[in-house]
Amino acid sequence: MSREIYRRFYEEVSDMDITKKVAKMRFIYHSNMLDVCNIANQLGILKDDKAEKVMKHHTMQCFDCIDRMGYSESDCKKYISEQAP
Repeated sequence: MSREIYRRFYEEVSDMDITKKVAKMRFIYHSNMLDVCNIANQLGILKDDKAEKVMKHHTMQCFDCIDRMGYSESDCKKYISEQAP
């Protein structure tokens, strides 16, 4: 399963320039860290104030990565509206 995910990721990335490759890897890291911080907060490992600060940091980094990958705010809004039920 994980080999399939990595294979698809590298096929998508192969035609990108280095800036977009790095931005995509950073985006994956920061979005995964959002999940980890959320779970840690739910388990009580992170206090609410600290979790809020850490989640804000990773969210802002995700937005920075999205911008560096060349997506605009309108592209993101369009994608989110398409995903909504």
